[in-house]
Amino acid sequence: MNDELGALQEGLAAGIEALRAGGRVAVIAYHSLEDRAVKERLREEARGCVCPPRVPVCVCGRKPRLRILTRRPVMPKEEEVRENPRSRSARLRAAARLADAA
Repeated sequence: MNDELGALQEGLAAGIEALRAGGRVAVIAYHSLEDRAVKERLREEARGCVCPPRVPVCVCGRKPRLRILTRRPVMPKEEEVRENPRSRSARLRAAARLADAA
């Protein structure tokens, strides 16, 4: 309704762009749509060549900009959920800016 997902995409793009080599970005999402958007954006930025599989040699020259630090989202432990029930749906994802992409 208020374009929260659009604002999230803009914020992720700006955050990634602002990172120096070795800088890290960490995002906590509380809803599955937000988490999916973050996961897809980080994966997109961590991907290198986007040439079709049938092309024998890379012609796009695309280099990955990020290295994903959390293969799976970090979720709160049972103890934290007991102390703070609202943390139950939190998902943390993180990535680091690669040196040659800066």
